Amino acid sequence: MKKKNLTHILLASVLLSLSALSGAQPMPVPVMEVINGNAKAWKAAQPTLRDAIECRKPLKHTAEVRSVFRSTNNSLDGDHAFPEPLQVFGTLNVSSVAVFEGGEEEGNSYTVEFKGMKLADVAKAAKLRKERQGSRYIREVKGGHLEADEINGKGVQLSCILGGYSDD
Repeated sequence: MKKKNLTHILLASVLLSLSALSGAQPMPVPVMEVINGNAKAWKAAQPTLRDAIECRKPLKHTAEVRSVFRSTNNSLDGDHAFPEPLQVFGTLNVSSVAVFEGGEEEGNSYTVEFKGMKLADVAKAAKLRKERQGSRYIREVKGGHLEADEINGKGVQLSCILGGYSDD
């Protein structure tokens, strides 16, 4: 009798699962493209991402950028890996970007890392100059600045910082 009850419970569970699956609706295509980050979106997003990393323009919230970032909303904050390396400043390859979009007081920043590279090489490619005091390299841009610094001898971090208020 116990075996018969177990069989009924198991059969009921299987049937319930199958009925739930058969009633499931497919995801809309735009949501699937955002989740999958397709090649067409990556190609279209590259100039926008390059402009932000090179500190030419703030990062635009295009459908292609959201697709590459696998974002289903308009928030782009966070660390985002690229499907393949993106070339910036003509010679440097990056494989991810950390995005911070703050309010008026905090501003926005786009940070990339170059593992195993020398600070002087990154600074030269990005046309940065060494600060008078300190180890950073920097270049003023419209609405902010671009800066590079070493990461504990493991590479270089380059950040585009736009907007925000400064205590300087």
